[in-house]
Amino acid sequence: MHKDLEHDAERLLHHRTAQPAVGGVAARAAPYSPAGLLGLQRLAGNRAVSALVTRPATTVQRLATQTGLKRMHAEKVLYNHLKGDPPFKPQRGNFGAVSWFAGSGNPYVGGQAQSYDVTVDVTINPDPARLPMNYFATFMQNYVARTGVDLRDQSTHHDFWVALGKSLEGGGAQEVPIDQSDVSKQGGGTFVVVGGRARESISLANPGKLATDLGGSQAMTDKLKVRETKRASSFQFVFDKVPPDIAAAGKPQQFLLAVVPQPPNLAKDEKAFPAMGWGGKKTDPYVTVTFTLGYATYAAARVQAKRLATAISDGRFAGKPVGVRGGAGWPASAIRSYRA
Repeated sequence: MHKDLEHDAERLLHHRTAQPAVGGVAARAAPYSPAGLLGLQRLAGNRAVSALVTRPATTVQRLATQTGLKRMHAEKVLYNHLKGDPPFKPQRGNFGAVSWFAGSGNPYVGGQAQSYDVTVDVTINPDPARLPMNYFATFMQNYVARTGVDLRDQSTHHDFWVALGKSLEGGGAQEVPIDQSDVSKQGGGTFVVVGGRARESISLANPGKLATDLGGSQAMTDKLKVRETKRASSFQFVFDKVPPDIAAAGKPQQFLLAVVPQPPNLAKDEKAFPAMGWGGKKTDPYVTVTFTLGYATYAAARVQAKRLATAISDGRFAGKPVGVRGGAGWPASAIRSYRA
């Protein structure tokens, strides 16, 4: 970093306030001004911020960034947050199954006119991985060689950005360098891209401000209160065909609590099935273990059910025959993986 920038960055870094940092960097010694952090980020870039604010070692890096959304989409983001879910759904992205956020500089993603009504502040934790500086140039070279398109023609740009997003879908949270080029003529810099498997790394930095920008969230809150009265605050998680010795050792409960915290109420029911058949058609004995997880509210139960469903889809139960069963009044969507 240039010495003048480093001096200004250090000055911004040491400007402290009595208010906690929101969506910026949380330090144990004393908090930093959110405005100062965002100013520092614009001045020095995300990585320079990381290098500075992680001194002393008690400071924890949290990437503060933002994105522009149309009002209808911003309302869905806030509603997801109020439900207790990660606010964004990268799997429904328009430019690849990823969400795009501001990084540094002035790059462009798209190929069609966009109009945004609302700016949404977010934090990403852990900090995204920085891709190699030649990633974009190499991708563009390979894309042109594969498709034969002329990127000087703006009508080709939309498909190019979709293809770039698709190439990043499986990589979690990443900061992508974007060179100034035919597809980003107004400048270069970086974008922060988050794929579905890192969806839970995204959170709203200032939900109160977003609610104010949208004219309040009372209607959403009222809708969620009505839902609480109609749906049970418990659900079931089932381990099927567990070997008797594994069940007796309490392994199913250990597997369960490795994914979700101990709920306020946890009940276990076991049903044993003896060996059946004869000869080569004989089946071994097994046990079905059913856990009922109870919480103070439906909202709290639903969050844990979706985390378990996500763990199943991720393979964290290593092929074990398991499943989530919603409580009374639960719709199918309540036990769907966050990445579905």
